[in-house]
Amino acid sequence: MSKGSMYDCVADGYGYGTSRGSYYTKTQMGNSSWGYPLYNGTLKRDAENRRYSSYSQMEGWGSKHYSKAVCSPNRAGSDYCFVQNIKSSRSEPDLYCEPPRGTLRKSQVGGRAEHKATLNRQSIYSSCSTQQGTTRTSKKIPARALSCPSSNKPDVVYAQPVMSCKQDAVYGQAQSGSKICGDEIDGGTMTIQKAIQLLCSSDDKYQAMGAYYLQHTCFQDESAKQEVYRLGGIAKLVELLRSTNQNVQRAAAGALRNLVFRNPTNKIETRRQNGIRECVSLLRRTGNTEIQKQLTGLLWNLSSTDELKEELIQEALPVLTDCVIIPFSGWSDGGCNRTREIIDPEVFFNATGCLRNLSSADMGRQTMRNYPGLIDSVMTYAQNCVASNRPDDKSVENCICILHNLSYRLDAEVPNKYTQLNHMARSVYMDKTLTGCFNSRSGKMENDEYGVPLPEEDFKPKGPSWLYHSDAIRTYLSLMDHSKKDATLEACAGALQNLTASRGLMSNAMSQLIGVKEKGLPRIARLLQSNSSEVVRSGASLLSNMSRHPILHKTMAHQVLPDVSRLLSFQSGNTNSYGEIMTSACYTLRNLIMSNPHLGKCYLTSNMLNNVVSLCRNGSCPKAAEAARLLLTDLWSNRELQSVLKQQGFDKNMMGSLAGTTFRTLPSRF
Repeated sequence: MSKGSMYDCVADGYGYGTSRGSYYTKTQMGNSSWGYPLYNGTLKRDAENRRYSSYSQMEGWGSKHYSKAVCSPNRAGSDYCFVQNIKSSRSEPDLYCEPPRGTLRKSQVGGRAEHKATLNRQSIYSSCSTQQGTTRTSKKIPARALSCPSSNKPDVVYAQPVMSCKQDAVYGQAQSGSKICGDEIDGGTMTIQKAIQLLCSSDDKYQAMGAYYLQHTCFQDESAKQEVYRLGGIAKLVELLRSTNQNVQRAAAGALRNLVFRNPTNKIETRRQNGIRECVSLLRRTGNTEIQKQLTGLLWNLSSTDELKEELIQEALPVLTDCVIIPFSGWSDGGCNRTREIIDPEVFFNATGCLRNLSSADMGRQTMRNYPGLIDSVMTYAQNCVASNRPDDKSVENCICILHNLSYRLDAEVPNKYTQLNHMARSVYMDKTLTGCFNSRSGKMENDEYGVPLPEEDFKPKGPSWLYHSDAIRTYLSLMDHSKKDATLEACAGALQNLTASRGLMSNAMSQLIGVKEKGLPRIARLLQSNSSEVVRSGASLLSNMSRHPILHKTMAHQVLPDVSRLLSFQSGNTNSYGEIMTSACYTLRNLIMSNPHLGKCYLTSNMLNNVVSLCRNGSCPKAAEAARLLLTDLWSNRELQSVLKQQGFDKNMMGSLAGTTFRTLPSRF
């Protein structure tokens, strides 16, 4: 996907208790012209390149699965269960997952995110929860520097924030909470109009019955949502959230949850009727688990729409963090009084899905980084799941996507220990340049070889410092070892991609930490063998980012060159991520082979070179074509490697043709 990544996912789910997880949410990538410094972050992809995630926001959600409702059997003296076949409500993000080029994904209205075709050295996951949703926003970011000498430098790729795109089917209680006497109402004659009239009744039983009917009907029939909107039912349901009757509260929240599922119009109307504030207010004061499930599912669904994110960040973020995320996560700073057992796992899952989507927005990203205890809690939960051998716990995906999104452009947006060192390094560089110690073309600044000692990390990280701490990197690498979920793997690689995407000391330090200290290269290389093109893209972008640093060339050449060259030899062009994967692979191969031509020449097979030549002529992937030309140009410029190319049938005329210019404009050593 990208060098840095960030996903934004949208979760839209029906409010009766069922939730579908969505795959990873979408990323947006910044378009950049070669030679210009643009960070290719994980931006939105084009509509045709959508994918689901949150990975809860995948567009290609699977077929809908409805669970059969379970109603309590009639018992002597008990009331009649009005809708015998009520189905579980779904909480599915309606964000669409885009490839995590820049790992930052954002959701659009309706849950779709566009992803622009550009290299992403950074990635950002937006709340692509296992429910479904996403967000994006294209942004231009400085291009990455190549480690090998060439006038054309590849772009640094950020993984953009992504929203949740997956549909991780999660079913809640299918049993109706309201029981109505059979002789009081004839279920067969109930209509939407009658149900809305019941919402205005002074009797709690009839209010609950009307709301449950709307919840059930909107779960089954999309057109029912329009009818409820036309008849003004949303305003009445929002009003019922203020009821003192828990049956009514639960039914109203469930009906709203289903009404806004994948329906931008109803989402906006819910906000207009003050539904967000009423939902948050009820969540703050209720202790009823079933009501909490519906309310958090409703907030997750609402979070997939960009227009609502600002209000959700202001209103919902504090309550979700303080009342759900922190208590359930197991993290404590000594000030939390609520015990973990009070929070239901599904409530935590819904809450993390909502925050996953919100983290894909610029405002949400900044606010969430600074919110006390949020990053600490999310990281603690993920680490606890790793320690207890639960890498595929459904909430882990949401948590890693949140961290992925929050790491997007971290070096530029959050002052950290590397910020001051970058200024010091530039001063050293300028002093040496002025005194003639090395010339301005030596590439020292671009390759981050500043000769400045790296800072010691915090013994007890807190807040944003968690995002670039070695413990966090170990957590990502451990999940890459043990998780079987593509969305989680992609988010882990996207977070690392974002940390290695900058041009400063952070990229250098993080790359060394990943590749040398934590020995993470074999795990990243395995991602290139995944059946998921999105996972391959994230892994390839991460390696491309890391290959910019000469200090890693020797280690990377021995550990990842076989997999990268194999990728260029056999990768087919039938996926949306093909161009980005090939671009990253060409840059990685170029950096590593040019640093050690003797080792690299054995990987210049006929299959690989033929594929690179085909890329040069591929008009549908201009960035991959440019990267392939640069690769061949540099290979030809080396006498030892040129002999290998000649054995494969290359000559000056062919090289001039592939380079798109006459031979005499190529370097004289050709």
